[in-house]
Amino acid sequence: MAKMSYKVPTSIARSFLDHEITLSKGGWAAKPSPIKQLLFFGGGFLVLLWVTTSTFIASAGPVFITLFVIWGLAAIVYFGGMTKTKELRAMNVPALLAYAPKGARHVYTRRSSNPSDFYSIVGIDGIDEDGRIHFSDGGEGQVYLVVGSASYLLFDEDRIGILARVDAFWRKIDTACEWSTITTKEPQRIYHQVANLENRNQALQVRDPDLIELQNEQYAILTQHVGGKFTSIHQYLLLKGTSVDALRRGHTALQAEVEGSALMIKEATVLDRDEVESMLRVFYQVDDELLSLKASLS
Repeated sequence: MAKMSYKVPTSIARSFLDHEITLSKGGWAAKPSPIKQLLFFGGGFLVLLWVTTSTFIASAGPVFITLFVIWGLAAIVYFGGMTKTKELRAMNVPALLAYAPKGARHVYTRRSSNPSDFYSIVGIDGIDEDGRIHFSDGGEGQVYLVVGSASYLLFDEDRIGILARVDAFWRKIDTACEWSTITTKEPQRIYHQVANLENRNQALQVRDPDLIELQNEQYAILTQHVGGKFTSIHQYLLLKGTSVDALRRGHTALQAEVEGSALMIKEATVLDRDEVESMLRVFYQVDDELLSLKASLS
C-alpha cells in the first residue's frame, strides 16, 4: 500500500559540517545552526578582530574603526546566512565573480562564433536517425512522449492504485539509468491533420478555385494558428544510461510497465531525430516573435 505522504530524505552528500547543533544556556536556546555556519561566524569574528588590532586599520581614528567593525560584522552575518539549499551565502561568491564579466553572461550562437560555450551547455555530441542521443560524458539517451493517468478527478481507489504502482516501479529501477521528466508548453501537433488535408487535396477530382481556396484557408488555420499560436502541455521522458546496455535495461523496464499496466504510464512513444530536435528547440532556440519584438522596441 502506498503512503499518503512522503518526506524528503536527508541527502547522502551531507557531511559532518552540515549537522545542526543548538546553543542553549539556562532557559534560552538559539535556533539550530549547522556547524559550518558557527565556524564561519567564529572565524570571521577572529579575522575581524585581527584586522582591527594588528593591521593598518588599528592606526586609524576611532570613528573609522567603529564603522569598519560595523561593516565587517554586517558582512559576516550576511555571508554566513543560509540559503534555501542549506548552503552558506559565501559559497555563491565565486559564482558571482565568474558571472560579473560581461563576456560570461552571454553565449553567442552565430554560425561564425566559437561553438564551445554553447556545446558546454547542451552536452550532446549527436542524435541518430532513430532518436538515440549521444551525450558528451559518454552516456546514451532516448526520449519518449508519454501520457499518464493522473487527474484531479480521480477517485480515491484509483489514486491509491496509481501511487502503489509508481512506488513499486521505482523500487525495481537500478541507478545506471537516469529517468528525467520534461514538461514543455509547445504548439499543438498537427501532423495527422495536415496529412489528412493533403490526402484530401490529392483526391480532389474537381479543381474548383473555391474548393482550392477553402483548402488553403484550412491549411493556413492549421499551420499558422492551431500549430503555431495554440499551445498545449507535452510531457516527455528522457532515459539516459551510463552505457548502451544500461539504456537497454531502462527501455525494457519502461516497455514492461507500459504493457503491464496503464496506471503509471498509459502510452509511451519513441521520438525520432526530428522530433527530439523539435523538443530541444523549446529550450535552446529563441522565439522569432521575441526577436521581432526586441527589434521593434530598439
